[in-house]
Amino acid sequence: MKILNVNLKLNLAIILIIFFHDLFLSIFSIHPKVSYSIVFLLYFLVVFFNRNTMLLRIDRWLFYVLIVLMPSVLVGLYLEWSYIDISADIVRYLAPFLGYVAGVILLKQLDYDRILYTFYVLLAIQLILYYYSLISKASYVLQGGPIVEYASLHGLEVQTLFFLIVYFLLKNKVVSGFKKVLLIGYAAGFILNPIFLMSKARLIAVLLTFALIFILYSNIKDKVLMILFALFFAGTSFLYFDGRTYYDKETSSDVTVYSRIQNTIELVKSKKYLADASTSFRVAEITNLTGMLYDKAPYSLFFGFGSGALYYDDYAKIEGGIVQENFRPDGGVHDIFFVPVAYVFRYGFIGLFLMLYFIVHFYRKILINNTNLHQNGISKSLKIFIIISFVADLFVGVHIYGNFDFGFYIAFAIVLQNKFNVRYNSLH
Repeated sequence: MKILNVNLKLNLAIILIIFFHDLFLSIFSIHPKVSYSIVFLLYFLVVFFNRNTMLLRIDRWLFYVLIVLMPSVLVGLYLEWSYIDISADIVRYLAPFLGYVAGVILLKQLDYDRILYTFYVLLAIQLILYYYSLISKASYVLQGGPIVEYASLHGLEVQTLFFLIVYFLLKNKVVSGFKKVLLIGYAAGFILNPIFLMSKARLIAVLLTFALIFILYSNIKDKVLMILFALFFAGTSFLYFDGRTYYDKETSSDVTVYSRIQNTIELVKSKKYLADASTSFRVAEITNLTGMLYDKAPYSLFFGFGSGALYYDDYAKIEGGIVQENFRPDGGVHDIFFVPVAYVFRYGFIGLFLMLYFIVHFYRKILINNTNLHQNGISKSLKIFIIISFVADLFVGVHIYGNFDFGFYIAFAIVLQNKFNVRYNSLH
C-alpha cells in the first residue's frame, strides 16, 4: 500500500477534526461560543494560510461574500449595534462559503478513491457515535429515565445526510452481512429520534426526507413499499404511544408524545399565544421583522439593518417561546429563527439572493451518475440534503446559516464528482 505523504496525512487529519470538532471540544467542556470561534479559526487558516492559496487569487465565492458583507458591516456600525453581535453575524453569513472553499482546498489534493474512503470513514465514525448514543439511551431508560422526553440530552446521534447515505447504500445493495445490520439500525434510529425528543422540527425533517426520496428517486415498487412502511409505522407508533404520558421538565407537567403537534392545532383554533408558545413566537418574530423592514423601506430592502441588528416586539408582543438569553439589555432580540427574513433584515435582498444563488447553483451542478453505485448514492444524498437543509432553516437557522459543514459537504460532492469524471473519461 502506498504511504500517504505528510501533506495528505495533514489534510485527512484536518478533515476529521473539522467534522468531529464537537466531540473533541466537548471532552474539554469548552463553551459553545468558544468552540465555534475555534472552528471558524481552523477554517480561516485552511483557506487563507494554505500554501496553494494567495489572497490575490481569492475564490470568487469569498469575493462575492465580502462585497455583500461590506455594506452590512457599515450599516451595523452606523446603527451602533453590539460589536460582538456584528462579528457573529459576519461569521454566520460567511460560514457556508468558507466551508465550501476550505473543502475544495483540502479535498482537491486527494484522488477519487481517497476522497470516497474519507467519506465512508466519516460514516463509520457516525455509526460509532450513534450506537454509543443508543447504549446511553438504553442505560438512561433502564435507570428509570423516560423513553420520551422533550428536548432531552438523551437523544440518538443521527444526521440527515448520513441517513441518506445509509438509505442509498442499502437500496443499491452495496453492503451485506453485519454492515447491513448496522446500517438498518441507524436508519431505524433516524426515524424514531423525533418521537423520543418530541421534536416538531426533527419530525418534519424526517417526513420531508422520505417525501423527497419518494418523489425524486423511487420506482413504483419502492413507492408501494414506502407507503406500506409509513402506514405500518404510523399505526404502530400511534397505538403504542396513544394515551401514554411523560413528565416534561420544561413545563413541569405531564404530556403525550403528540402534545406539541396538538398544541399547534390548538393554536390555529384558539389564536391564543400560549397554546403553542414556540410557534406563536415564530409568527411574532416574522411580524416584527417585516414591520421594521417596511418602516425603513426602501433602503432597508437593499442593505437591511446591518450585521448585529436587533429587532423589537413593537408590532407583535412576544409572550414566551424563546429563552431569556436571546434578549439584549434594551429588550431587543438578536437570534432569528426564520432565516430568509434574517438575511434580508441583516444583509438586504442582495445578501438573500447571493445565498439562494449559492444553494441553487451547486444543487444543479451535482449530477446523478448511474454508472457507479457509490457515486450515484452520494450525489442523490447530497441533492436531497441541500433541499432539506434549506427547508430546515425556515424553523431553526443552524443548517445553512452559520454552518461550515454545509459548505464542506457541497465541496465533497463537487470535488468527488470532478475526480470521478476525470477517471471515467480517462477510461473511455
